[in-house]
Amino acid sequence: MSEPTLSKPPAPFRVDAVLRTDVGRVRSENQDFGVISTSEEERSGGHPGGRLFLVADGMGGHRGGATASRVAAETIKAQYLGSETSDVAIALGEAVMRANARVFSEAAANPDLRGMGTTTSALVVRGDQAWIAHVGDSRIYLVRDNAIEQLTDDHSLVATMVREGLLTAKEAEKHPRRNVLQRSVGVSEEVEIDLRGPLPIHEGDTFILCSDGLHGLVKEDELRQIAARPIGEAADEFIRLSLERGAPDNVTVIVVRVELDRSEAVDSGHATRAQSADAELFDDTVRDTVATREVPAATREMPAPAPTGGAAPAAPEVKASTGNPVVKWMLVFVTIVGAAAAWFHWIP
Repeated sequence: MSEPTLSKPPAPFRVDAVLRTDVGRVRSENQDFGVISTSEEERSGGHPGGRLFLVADGMGGHRGGATASRVAAETIKAQYLGSETSDVAIALGEAVMRANARVFSEAAANPDLRGMGTTTSALVVRGDQAWIAHVGDSRIYLVRDNAIEQLTDDHSLVATMVREGLLTAKEAEKHPRRNVLQRSVGVSEEVEIDLRGPLPIHEGDTFILCSDGLHGLVKEDELRQIAARPIGEAADEFIRLSLERGAPDNVTVIVVRVELDRSEAVDSGHATRAQSADAELFDDTVRDTVATREVPAATREMPAPAPTGGAAPAAPEVKASTGNPVVKWMLVFVTIVGAAAAWFHWIP
């Protein structure tokens, strides 16, 4: 009879993230919107669990773009955290579909918002796995072992032409229709969503979620190099570079770092070694204390001069540690000799 196969428990990862956004050098309003769920929301939320990160880049006029990105991001977060399923992919897909329906209905109900829509790039990290939901041309990158990979495909006209071999990547960078989207959240009653996952994650993985205001100006190799820095510093540098290069669009970035949670990563072998080391340290401390206590054993109070008459004096008091057998017998001997000397001195 074969032994049962035990599933490996998820790695105890800690996920840290920072969000930075800027209106840029040209636009008067920031139509991007970013979301980072907290670890407290993860623990108190619904069944899926995990940390949620999202970047949305709105479009559709002065008011419509900002409304679309905010409504979509807030709906996805609320729907995902409150989902009744424990399947992350299902919960994430349903959340984006719900956001699409809400943005579309608000646009239909308000003439000022007609035609509004938004990109959506969402990442969930739970345990040692990650999931992605994506619509539009915002992007999610993974930087691992000093290499960078784009995890999402742009749903834009020029990106499709590049994939079909009609344009080179270099030509696409300057193409006059590079900002034309083929898919976005809220423009139609239904939307096709790219879902990926579960993807295994490793210690040190860095995810970059960003709007095209960043990836249109900062190249992949630059993203890779900057992502090696502490996440707050990296996010600040991404914004700084975009502004330095003109920032014609809003710029939003979330930098997510996966680290091993050292407080949870101690296995039984490590715990045994740690306890053994603590025991050795404790033993050394005890030995040092005993040695310190035995030092005064050689320092005794001298007996007071014997009286010339009256009752026999008490035996002289000796202060010393009695834990050592040799010291104990020395004390007995000194006590006997001292008492005898005092007795003979007292007899007339």
